Amino acid sequence: MLEDFGYELVEVPPAETRLHRKLRDVAEHRLGVPLDKTLRSAHKVSGVDVVLAFLERQALAASWLKVHHVPPYSSKPLAMLACWLADELRTLPADDRRATARRYAGVDLTMVWSTNQIDILADAGFRPDRVEAISFGFAPGLFPFVDPLERDSTIAAIGSDRGRDYPTLLRAVGGTDLAMSLYCRDDNLEGALLPHGVRFLGTVPFEEYRAVLSRVGVVAVPTKVMAYPTGQTVALEAAASGVAVVLTDTPAMREYFPEDAAMFVAPGDSDGWRTALRSLRDDDELRTELGRRGAQHVRSQYTYQAMWRQVDLLFRSRGWVSGL
Repeated sequence: MLEDFGYELVEVPPAETRLHRKLRDVAEHRLGVPLDKTLRSAHKVSGVDVVLAFLERQALAASWLKVHHVPPYSSKPLAMLACWLADELRTLPADDRRATARRYAGVDLTMVWSTNQIDILADAGFRPDRVEAISFGFAPGLFPFVDPLERDSTIAAIGSDRGRDYPTLLRAVGGTDLAMSLYCRDDNLEGALLPHGVRFLGTVPFEEYRAVLSRVGVVAVPTKVMAYPTGQTVALEAAASGVAVVLTDTPAMREYFPEDAAMFVAPGDSDGWRTALRSLRDDDELRTELGRRGAQHVRSQYTYQAMWRQVDLLFRSRGWVSGL
């Protein structure tokens, strides 16, 4: 985190009492903006160098206050990490895109997790010089490398992000001898029926998730084409662990994995998924090499420390911090 680079992070705790939570929920529901922590943070903001919102909706109130010259926010650089914003913008009419961008006019730096989002934000009205792409990361200490030779050929599909495309994957497995464990929410299935060979396990505690990644041979991350790199958390953590990873071929995910570190399947291509999963199940050498290359690639580039280093450098390049 940023503390590793000399920062002191200050924030107010979330609402704790029942009355506080109720008042917060009523106010934020009526206004449509997360407001409580922004207002209660004002006394701390006066003494900081940068205000950082995580994620985009948390920046809305601070942006409004800054645009309307309300201290202490009016005099502080405001940065935000944005995940879904570009994807939501691209589905809106032009007028609505511009209106949404105006709500973030007080944000001095928007950071996104793939470069393809920059043009989407700029087209909506974000200033290009205030948008930067950084890479996502994982915690290497929580996901130790286990050599693929110590794994078997079992297949797991994991994740419950709204960008998952399990219907395509289930069509690929249906009518075959493929076996797969599926970890997601019921609604991620989008009404698709589970074929023979798929064991639905729902969502599991974090420790069980880590255990799954320490033993399976293949992890499938089927996704729709989103502006952001949907599925990147599972993909990075699985690859770092030594698992052979199969991904939907999207522009955002291509920024994270080269051809020799993961296997890609075209969006919506059930036949492609069937071929990829069979080849990795049946070819021990391919599975082993892909797992090893993926782990080396991810562990060398995509740690949390690398991600926050990029944030630190962006702050310093703008002159917002110095001498840490």
